[in-house]
Amino acid sequence: MTAWYPPSVEQAMSVPAVFRAVTMIANLIGSLALEAWRNGERMMANIPVLVSRPGIFTTPRDFFRDTGASLAAFGEFIWRVVDRDDDGLARKFLLLPTHEVAVSWNQRLPIVRDYEWRGEKIDTDDIEHGTFFRMPGALRGVGPLQLCGAALSAAVEADAWAARFFARGGVPSVQLETEASLSPQESSDLVNQWLERAGNEVRVSSGGIKAQPFMIDPETAQLLESRQYSAAAMATAFGMDADLLNAAVSGSSLTYQNVGQRLDNFIRTTLAPNYLEPIEHGISERLSRTTVARFNLNALRRADVKTQAEVYSTLVTAGIAPEVAAEISGLDSFVDTSPVPAPEPIRIEVPN
Repeated sequence: MTAWYPPSVEQAMSVPAVFRAVTMIANLIGSLALEAWRNGERMMANIPVLVSRPGIFTTPRDFFRDTGASLAAFGEFIWRVVDRDDDGLARKFLLLPTHEVAVSWNQRLPIVRDYEWRGEKIDTDDIEHGTFFRMPGALRGVGPLQLCGAALSAAVEADAWAARFFARGGVPSVQLETEASLSPQESSDLVNQWLERAGNEVRVSSGGIKAQPFMIDPETAQLLESRQYSAAAMATAFGMDADLLNAAVSGSSLTYQNVGQRLDNFIRTTLAPNYLEPIEHGISERLSRTTVARFNLNALRRADVKTQAEVYSTLVTAGIAPEVAAEISGLDSFVDTSPVPAPEPIRIEVPN
């Protein structure tokens, strides 16, 4: 029997490192643009509504942000198709609160999942169920907050202990000591007598009473080392460097350049495979066979202006067209690639 209890999602979100991780993931996803690709080419016109505006009663940013938050906090998202076009293809999704959805195995075909929301059974064809991680044969998806219960419990308890310590006034300024055995009433009377005078006035004690300042290490009181370790553990659980959660790591040395590299590594190893791909796959499954949905990651992976300028210069020197070099380097919004008009011919009139 374990001596700890897995905290709820609400309790876990009270830990700053967890809150930072979940909101960072969710808002990064919400900031991305989803694109439609058909036969290997990006669609510039007639983009499916499910790609341009997939959520009903919500903006694309809010829909993708909330879906990302559901993945990060609950390890899954459940979309319900609420609108279809004339061909029967999905046009709009409604993101369901995962804690309100009951999932069970179909009694006739126990490899098919049945869904019920607020007492209403939903047709399986109207459900798109994406997961962060799911063991073979499991009904539901799980994420870091469901699988890392012990580390989460330690983080929640450390924060709660520090809060209780200071909230209840656990740091007295003076401690009165005596070898005599005092009743609760006598102890209370002694404290009241001690407090009768102002703090800077002279006091005289008798009866073997000693007044000593009560000293406590602030770091010990706040469990700083334990909470820093918990923050690093949460970073590991979410698959990101602790620095991205603003968690100080002893001995680490960061520069502007390697912070950018760490963000790029986070995108490649965590954000893309664990969060973006389930969303892309869920929407692509509802499009025509030749169409897929992909997030545009150029804005997140864009380098600093100095690096962009160096890449642009290198490409142009190598003979790449300026407009192509500007697009590759990310300077297309700064570099004027419009064709230069030919100069007007010079006319010289010769007198007869």
